[in-house]
Amino acid sequence: MTETVHHGSPAGVPEAGDGGKRPVAGGIVIAVVSLAILTFLGILSETSLNIAYSTLMEEFAIDASVVQWLTTGYLLLLSVAIPSSPFMVRRFATKALFVAAVSIFTAGTVLGACAVNFPMLLAARLVMALGTGISLPLITNIILEKAPLEQRGAMLGIVSLVTCAAPAVGPVFGGVVMEYLDWHWIFYTMLPFLLVSFLMGVTTIPDIRKGEEASISVPSLLLVALGLAGLIVSVSFFATWNGDWRFWVVLIGSVAVLAVFAAVQLHMAHPLIEVRVFAYGGFALGMLILLMSSGGVLGVNFLLPILLQRGQGMGSMNAALVLLPGAVAGAVAAPMIGGALKNHFPPKFILPGFVGVTLVDVALIVGASNVWAVAVAYMLFMTFSGFVLVPDQTHALNQLPARLNADGSAVMNTVQQLAGAIGTAVASALLSEFVMMASADGLDAPVANRGAFAQSMWVFAAMAVFGVVLAALMFRFSVRKSPELFEVSDGDAGDDGTAIRA
Repeated sequence: MTETVHHGSPAGVPEAGDGGKRPVAGGIVIAVVSLAILTFLGILSETSLNIAYSTLMEEFAIDASVVQWLTTGYLLLLSVAIPSSPFMVRRFATKALFVAAVSIFTAGTVLGACAVNFPMLLAARLVMALGTGISLPLITNIILEKAPLEQRGAMLGIVSLVTCAAPAVGPVFGGVVMEYLDWHWIFYTMLPFLLVSFLMGVTTIPDIRKGEEASISVPSLLLVALGLAGLIVSVSFFATWNGDWRFWVVLIGSVAVLAVFAAVQLHMAHPLIEVRVFAYGGFALGMLILLMSSGGVLGVNFLLPILLQRGQGMGSMNAALVLLPGAVAGAVAAPMIGGALKNHFPPKFILPGFVGVTLVDVALIVGASNVWAVAVAYMLFMTFSGFVLVPDQTHALNQLPARLNADGSAVMNTVQQLAGAIGTAVASALLSEFVMMASADGLDAPVANRGAFAQSMWVFAAMAVFGVVLAALMFRFSVRKSPELFEVSDGDAGDDGTAIRA
């Protein structure tokens, strides 16, 4: 099998007229922003609702293991919806998918605003997850298909702005709502933004279908849903189950199911997800880096509010305000770094980014008892994380030929959800274990929590060191020029000047 390299522009992208740097069409920018708003609201609803957990537990007379399903259930359905995105992108009109995503998410938001009991609230979160599951891969696919190659980094920077800023803004938003209103207003306040998203996108979302044959295998969908759901349940309930046999049975069973899924996909003419994307070394490395970096960001975002509240005695509102500058730094850094990628090899950002994250992790360990040190270190942490996340996603997707865009997007978004679930679960399990050990030694709660935070952070520092190693390997096992215009061919080069690569 060989690959024919077609030298030219992707469909819908004009040839460069200024030294190879082509602008992004204004309509595409508006379309991406409209989808980014929807994705932002999905993450915001999750992180802001966390602030209301204690109130919900009291109001509905439920314990922590039950209220946790507002997050776990959301991630479960999201992980099930995303793998079906390659089929949806190829089968349905893109604008119809956008309208469906906004409509479904809005229905879930209204249901949450009107919820009077826990089952109704949980149902609302699951409906919202379905809407996010449609919109999240859609934004990446539109960027891959319609943005010029050299502008992908800047456009993906918008996506990273959302994924970096929303987890930090969420607690502030939730804290304000819970301070002056009640938790229902977390949902009510999202409705105007959903209207803005709809009005922006309904006239600008482009159709990215290419007339490819689309089919969906229900057994494959069930296999990947079962495998991913099992992984998320196992890591989410690790602390609850104390890492006993239930954790290992669910984890090993999930990995086995996913292995069966991958084997089945390799023998299908039209697989649900083309798992051969992992045959591209740069993409496979990129997904490992995404697992380390995204898991690290979500894990640290879980630990820091607890450090400030339980370790330093701050209220939830003040703790959220301490972390707000870091959220702003991440939001500013993401698009700026993305814009710089058109002139630089992305791993040149990823490597120093991981080095910076490692050093800041150590600084957080040393300065855990000082509020100002935590605030400054978190700003640097989010900035250096932007050096990793945006270039990694851009570079990993650039390793794939255009025909695998939808599959690569589905895999990347699924890995990102898994990374968030794993990072949060690992942080929760470590913190609980170290606090318990410190309390058994007779330490008071603030000292125990500060010590537990420092011990937990060593694990995330080690993850960042592993990220440095992976980033170094990127220079060896990834390509500098995107194969997005490569098409699989069994023939030889034609007379049009196309090149053949074995």
